[in-house]
Amino acid sequence: MNALASLLVALEMLRQHKMRAFLTMLGVIIGVMSVTMIVMISNGFQTYINTVFKKLGTDTMFVFFDPGRRMRGETTGGTEKLSNEDIRYLLNRVSVLEIGSGMMQIPQQKVKFGEQSVDNPQIFASDEYFHELNRFDVVQGRWLTKADLDQRASVCLIGEEIRYRLFGEGANAIGKLISTQGIAFEVIGVIKRADFLGDSSARMVLVPITTAQSKWMGSRRVDFIMLRAKPGVKVNDAMDSVWRALMLRSHNRPIYRLDSRESILSVLEGLVGVAGVILAAVAALSLLVGGIGIMNIMLVSVTERTREIGLRKAIGAPQAAILQQFIIEAAMLSMVGGLIGMFIAWSLGNAVTILTAMRQWPSPDGLATPFPLTAAIGAALFSAFIGVVFGLYPAISAAKLDPIVALRHE
Repeated sequence: MNALASLLVALEMLRQHKMRAFLTMLGVIIGVMSVTMIVMISNGFQTYINTVFKKLGTDTMFVFFDPGRRMRGETTGGTEKLSNEDIRYLLNRVSVLEIGSGMMQIPQQKVKFGEQSVDNPQIFASDEYFHELNRFDVVQGRWLTKADLDQRASVCLIGEEIRYRLFGEGANAIGKLISTQGIAFEVIGVIKRADFLGDSSARMVLVPITTAQSKWMGSRRVDFIMLRAKPGVKVNDAMDSVWRALMLRSHNRPIYRLDSRESILSVLEGLVGVAGVILAAVAALSLLVGGIGIMNIMLVSVTERTREIGLRKAIGAPQAAILQQFIIEAAMLSMVGGLIGMFIAWSLGNAVTILTAMRQWPSPDGLATPFPLTAAIGAALFSAFIGVVFGLYPAISAAKLDPIVALRHE
């Protein structure tokens, strides 16, 4: 009952001194709000990255030609770049692989249809497995086929933004001819929009890699190779097998680099998580500032209520009761500040979700910022702990007051 009575007195003190209490709690409010917001945004980005990678498929592996990994004086053994032969070699040599594709990015060229043009599209060249390795869909038409590759057909798929810029909103682009670098391509499909870390398939133009090699590059080179293991094979096990095959092909020269979306996802999640923890720790320093403010106001409160303390001790209140009273008041100040900070963070998190959805960034659904209940409760409890710690000295000072001296105080 003593604790309950102390709690009621603390609430009454907050009611009587609203502005002073609010200014005292401001540091705690800002601290809890900052920590909660940082955790919300960090979790939101981690969820977004995870969702995007799962849509694209975390089981896709990438092989790059990277001669910069060589030791000093070590040659490339005549290897200058990846080629179609490397794809066939890996698929024949590594039994756990299911499919593989070469990929090229063509330097940006203007794409035209009549008087309409797009200045900076992303022009890629690949084969019939491109959409399987990237989990892309079409909203119109079809994907590339083996026949397109064998015939070096002048066909292409375009992204939704390219369709809109060239033909208009929702237009049927199938069968129409677009041109780039004086070469005409028949549109056979429109790629459904997919956003990836600021990039988008909406500005993509995809052509058969054999067509690009014969009409643009004049060679069988590819920029990188995409691979996927057979169902049931772990990505790390498949990467080990691919790496051994690459080292055998290069006679143990480290001229290749091997990555997977799964490993890239792990790195990105780790970076976002560490950045969130560091920023949250920095923001939590404002809780210490808030604690100092609580200590200051509690010392003022002890001075103001010296006669009250003397009267309570004179009628038999023990030191423990006085100590408890002021510790509860300090904790209450801090806890209420923490709850206000949580509410503000929740409101700002909802605002961030709504505004990013309106701007369709970083995805068409915006950035989801789920309220981190555990982190918020932890921050509120920590704020209460800060209040107890910084309120301890004023409480001890009040408990040790001599009742006779306190009653004489004016």
